[in-house]
Formats: sequence, C-alpha cells, structure tokens
Amino acid sequence: MSKDILGEEEVQQIKRLIETLNQSGFDFLEVEIGGMKVTIGKGSAQQKPVVPEQKTTPVPDGTAAITAPMIGRFYSQSEPGAAPYVKVGAEVKPDSTVGLIEAMKMFNAVHAGVTGVIAEICVQDASLVEYGQVLFRVKAK
Repeated sequence: MSKDILGEEEVQQIKRLIETLNQSGFDFLEVEIGGMKVTIGKGSAQQKPVVPEQKTTPVPDGTAAITAPMIGRFYSQSEPGAAPYVKVGAEVKPDSTVGLIEAMKMFNAVHAGVTGVIAEICVQDASLVEYGQVLFRVKAK
C-alpha cells in the first residue's frame, strides 16, 4: 500500500475524530499521531483554525509569567506519583517542559518560553486552567 493512501483503519479514526468534534463545543481539532497530522474544523474551508501561542508576560516585579496556552486541566507531572517537571528554584530554558495541559483527552506540553529560575508556582496540580492564566512566575537569569 502506498504511503500516500489512507487505509480503512485511518479513515475510521478520522471519522471518529469528526464525530467527536461535532459533539463538542470546540471549533476545530488538531491531532498528530506518528507521521499523520489531521486538522478538522467547523465552518467554511477558507477559515483556518487559530492555535493560540503560549506566552510569557513580563510583570513589574522583574519576573516573567508563564501562561496557559489553552483551556484544560493542568498537570505538574508526567503521571501520578512521578516527580513534578519543575519546583520553585528549578532552572528553566525556553524549551523546558514545565507541565502538561489535558484538553479532550490529549496532553499538550507547556514550555517555559524563557530562561530563568522558577520563582512561584501559581496553580495546583490537576486544576482546571483558562487560556492566558498565569501558571508560573520565572525570575530572569
């Protein structure tokens, strides 16, 4: 079978994704599994979904805020019982993973986006977070 042709299993998976999206309150869904990336959305074909960028926001006290890039449930560790990704005093770089946000049974890594030291953890593990909510404060190094 050619790599350019989807098999019956892949087609069924895509159909299930479409059904899930239609039953949800979301406007689009993007999934990447292995070498396959699927983006589906509600609305016209000309509309391209906008995926919010993760931001670090400077604040007056000399720290930067790492904010939630999406709505979902925040996890400070990779699995129950595992060590947290970061603790107060941990050094981070822009690509350091500081937590996960689960949305629609998909886990998305939250990266620091800044170099520095974790000064404050602003959310509890397994709590619901809103887009743009401050998760951590980082003292620039």
